[in-house]
Amino acid sequence: MVIDSQKTYKNLKKKGFYDAPGDHMFLEYFYEGKLVLATKISHGASHDLNDHLIGKMANQCKLDKKDFVDLANCPLSAEEYLKKLIDKGITK
Repeated sequence: MVIDSQKTYKNLKKKGFYDAPGDHMFLEYFYEGKLVLATKISHGASHDLNDHLIGKMANQCKLDKKDFVDLANCPLSAEEYLKKLIDKGITK
C-alpha cells in the first residue's frame, strides 16, 4: 500500500495538525493548547508513503494503519480522530 505524501500533508492540516518549526516536514497536534503528538512526513522524490512509513506515521499519530490511512485519505474526520485520542487517554 502507498499513499501520496502531499495529499496526506494537506489532509492532516485540515484535521487540525500544524506545521512544526524547522526545515523538515513535521506536523504537531494540539489539544486544549497542549502538544499531544508529532509526526514527520517524508518528502522524498517519489512523494509516496510506503507501507513502512505509513506504519511509522500511524504509530506517531496513535492509530493503527487502517485508521491512519482513513485519516490521511479523509474518511476519518477530525472529530472522529479526536474522539479516538480521547478514548485512548492520549489527550490527558
